[in-house]
Amino acid sequence: MARLFDFPGGVYPPERKARSAQSPLRRAPLPAQVVLPLRQHSGRPATPCVSLGDNVHTGSLIAKRDGLISAAVHATVSGTVSQMDGDTIVIDSDGQDTRQNLPPLDWRATDAPILLTRLDESGVVGLGGAGFPTHIKARVIERHAIDTLVINAAECEPYITADDLTLRCYPSEVLEGAQLIASLCGAQQIVIGIEDNKPEAIAALKRAISQSQPTSVTLTVIPTRYPSGSERQLIKKLLNRTVPSQGLPADVGVLCHNPGTLLAALYAVRDGQPLVERVVTLSGEAIAQPGNYWVRLGTPIEILLTQAGLDNARLSRVIQGGPMMGSSVETLDSPVTKTTNCLIAATLEELPSAPTESPCIRCGACENVCPAQLLPQQLHWYARAQDDDKLERYHLFDCIECGACSYVCPSHIPLVDDYREAKGRLRHNRIEAAKAEHAKHRFEFRQARLAREEAEKQARRQARLAHNKPTDGDVNNESASAPPVDLRSLRIAQTAAKAAVRKAEKVLARAAQQEPQQSHEDLETLLATAQENLKAADLQLAQARESAKAPTAEDTP
Repeated sequence: MARLFDFPGGVYPPERKARSAQSPLRRAPLPAQVVLPLRQHSGRPATPCVSLGDNVHTGSLIAKRDGLISAAVHATVSGTVSQMDGDTIVIDSDGQDTRQNLPPLDWRATDAPILLTRLDESGVVGLGGAGFPTHIKARVIERHAIDTLVINAAECEPYITADDLTLRCYPSEVLEGAQLIASLCGAQQIVIGIEDNKPEAIAALKRAISQSQPTSVTLTVIPTRYPSGSERQLIKKLLNRTVPSQGLPADVGVLCHNPGTLLAALYAVRDGQPLVERVVTLSGEAIAQPGNYWVRLGTPIEILLTQAGLDNARLSRVIQGGPMMGSSVETLDSPVTKTTNCLIAATLEELPSAPTESPCIRCGACENVCPAQLLPQQLHWYARAQDDDKLERYHLFDCIECGACSYVCPSHIPLVDDYREAKGRLRHNRIEAAKAEHAKHRFEFRQARLAREEAEKQARRQARLAHNKPTDGDVNNESASAPPVDLRSLRIAQTAAKAAVRKAEKVLARAAQQEPQQSHEDLETLLATAQENLKAADLQLAQARESAKAPTAEDTP
């Protein structure tokens, strides 16, 4: 048995997983209409590539990735595009569910760039909540040395059993997806972290591990405790590695993925199936048929819950995610997206409203349960006082917003709400302070675009001159007037431009992983500028090489 380490803090809320875990995995009926948001992922919204009235198939590309941190969106039913606005695409189903998949690939015999392109084209993102593009995460080997891929199967949040059922039903496929990602990121071992409250999934994994190759796989069963499924805490528990303050798992040689993401990655590569559906836990006392369902993305939540036997008379609220870190659904017209792992139709008795807040009694319970070893009480005071310097000094941004502090607070203070509000204010202040810098970056992007367009113009001119085949006299005159070509300097400029693109990609990818729900427009602009400069450098070098090949006066008889 693998050695276990530990992380501080943690709580033991009621699990409430039995109602959804005891039913077999089912498939929700095909919806008559799907509403597909253009932003179901970290980063920029996707850019539509269909028009009103277009006929599409299940798997048809309907919106392309925009920028580095973004993801493609595909039709999840076959039918007709009936509505479009700046945020969503609506498709009316024809009931036929005709498919348009990509060609299958053998990942063991396919080069890494082709596999990364396939993950990109398929719109695969992290299905554990953040929605970070999987192809970007798999490219971490370009920036860090990764030795371990962790399969995060802890699923510690109450109610949620989507990963549990996924592992019970598809253990071999999940492990093959892990082998695929391990081959891309260079991991030398795969470690599965799973809580001991999932005996059927554990048994299924034990049977499948012996057939999983070539990277070695270790199954580690950990005691049930919230929030052991948080990346930092799970890495500490499994490997005794501490992710640095405001750092990433890659900083300690680790990449984490949940089972659903690994299954989606395998389907995208092996079967050519874009991300059009996912497993969603439906639970709560207000539905008659709780369980886990394969659900088409874009299915309206109300329709999905109604199919599961929703009792509107008993319904108090619907929570997307779990009760600790999830959020209330504002309208049941909202659709299921790539990051929807659980929907809880709760009654008032089941999840009552929070009691009235009382003054802090300085009991220290919040500090004892904080898994990040922060000082929640002090952060609460500084957040209410808007003492931003102190918030930064006390590492506010290391808070994972797990809700353990709020859960144990005898005064019922909404501590996590305070931290989220303070984080939002600090981010806003940073953006305001950097506006002048952002304007400078937009100006530099414009200049780079103009330089690239000028290089393209010169390349077209050279092509026309070459096509017209000038006379000997013209060759002599042009050769005499043309300045000497400095290929070495142009090659150096091209190399520098490539390095600038790589650096911009690295900075953007890191920032987006640290704060996946935030906008990183300025970093996208910096990357776009570097890419424009590289295009211009490529064109100038190509043009110079063509000029160097042109006949000179000495070459003319």
